[in-house]
Amino acid sequence: MTSTLPIGPLQEGIWLFCRLNPTSPAYCMPEVFYFDGDFDTEAAEFALNEVIRRHEALRTTFHQTDSGGVQIIDHDPEPVPVDVIDLRGLSAVARKPLLQSAIDTAANLPFDITAEPAIRLTVIRVSEIRTALVLVAHHIACDGMSMGVICEEFGEIYRSARRGAPLDLKPLGPGYSAFVEEQLAELSDGRLNKEAAYWREQLAGVTGSALPGGGGAAERAPGTLDTYMQSVTLDDGLAVALLAFARRARSTPFSILLCAMKVMLAVATGDGDQAVGTATSGRTPKFARTVGALANMVVARTRIEMTKSFTAMLEQVSLGLMDAIDHQDLPFSRVVAELQHAGLQPGTDVVRTVFSAGTTGSGLKLGEGKLSEALAHTAEGPFDLAVYCDFSPSGIALDWQYALRTYSREVAHDYCAAYQEILAKLLQQPDAAMDSLGLTETLARVVPSPRSDSSGPQHDAS
Repeated sequence: MTSTLPIGPLQEGIWLFCRLNPTSPAYCMPEVFYFDGDFDTEAAEFALNEVIRRHEALRTTFHQTDSGGVQIIDHDPEPVPVDVIDLRGLSAVARKPLLQSAIDTAANLPFDITAEPAIRLTVIRVSEIRTALVLVAHHIACDGMSMGVICEEFGEIYRSARRGAPLDLKPLGPGYSAFVEEQLAELSDGRLNKEAAYWREQLAGVTGSALPGGGGAAERAPGTLDTYMQSVTLDDGLAVALLAFARRARSTPFSILLCAMKVMLAVATGDGDQAVGTATSGRTPKFARTVGALANMVVARTRIEMTKSFTAMLEQVSLGLMDAIDHQDLPFSRVVAELQHAGLQPGTDVVRTVFSAGTTGSGLKLGEGKLSEALAHTAEGPFDLAVYCDFSPSGIALDWQYALRTYSREVAHDYCAAYQEILAKLLQQPDAAMDSLGLTETLARVVPSPRSDSSGPQHDAS
C-alpha cells in the first residue's frame, strides 16, 4: 500500500537539481564510523530496516507528474540489504588505499530516488576486530537533525538485536507528510505573506558572498572528488578567548564566529555588503523527532564597516541573524521565487557561502567496542564554501567544505588558517577599529594566491 503527496516546499530545490542531474551525488549525506570490536552485520541489517520501517521519509520515492512533483510513501517496503565489502585478507599496505576508495565510493554513490529508499549502509570488514560503517542518506529525505535521530535509533535497535532484548525506543513523532501538509497550508492561506515581504526587502539586490577563488577546477585531477574537506578544532587559548568574549558581549559563540567570517569576506573582497546563508532546524517541539528535510536556509545580510570595532559589528550581525531566524518559516525556494517575481533576482546565486552550527555528535552507540567518527569526502555541492561549527565539551570544531571548482586544496587550507588568525586578532582587540588591526596584511600573507578581482564586482568594504 502507498500514499501520495506533493513534493514539500523545502524539497523543491533539491528535486529540481536531481531532475537536472539524476546521477549526481551532490545531496548525499554520509556518516563514516570505525568500530573496533565484534560487529554483527545481521543485527545491523535488521536495525537499518527497522529504522526505515519507522520513518516514512526513508521509504519514499519521488516522481514528476503532469501536475508537478510528488512523493510516494511505501507502507510495506521490501527489505534493504546491507552492502558488505571484505578487505580482511589483504595486507595492511594493500588494504589502506582500497579502504579509503571503498569509503569514498560508498559515500558518493548516487541514489535513484525515483526507485529506491533514500538511505543505505555499507559495512567494510577491515580486520577481524575493525569494521568501517558508511551510513548515507539523501538530503531530500533527511537533514542533520534527522541523521541524529536515525543514528540514535539504529544504535538502540542494533544493541537490542545483539542482546535479544525487547526494544524501548522513544515514541515516534508525526511523519514527514504531516510537516509537508502544514507547510503547504501555511503557504496557501497567506500566513507567510509577511515573511515574503520581509525577504523581498531584505534581499533586494543581494549578491551571495564568497571568498575569492584560487586554482580550482583547472588544478583538479581527473577522477578525484569535487570537494576538499578540513576539520579544525580551535586551540584551547582561542576557544577560551571566544567563550570569554561571548560572556562579556552577551552574545553566542556562533554569532562571534559568523561575524569573524563576514569580516574576513569583507577584507578579502573589498565589499562590505556580506550575505551568508545559515541553516535553521525548522523544528517545532511537535516535529522534534521527525525524519525528513525540515532544515531551512536563511540569509543573514550585514553591512561590514571596517572603521568600526568588532564589538559594534557583532551587535549588528547578531541582530541581523535573529531577525532572519524570526522569518525562517518561508522555505528558501519560495524566497528565491519571491525575488524572481519581484524582479530582484541578482546576477549571481543568492547564497554562495554557508556558515551554520552543526549537530553535536551522531548519537550512535553500538555497545561493547570502541566507536569513532571520520570525515567523509563528498561530491561537489551547490555552495562554494560551507562551514559547520560544532560546540561540544571536547572543544569547538569547524568543518570546512570547499568546492574544488572554485578553490584549490592549497588555497582552501590557507583560508582556514587565515580565519583563525583573523579571529584571534579580533578577539584580542574587540573594541579597536578593525581597519587598524592589520587584517588585510594578515590575509595577504596567509593566502597569497587569490586576487580580489576574482570574485566579481568590488565595493568599498567600509
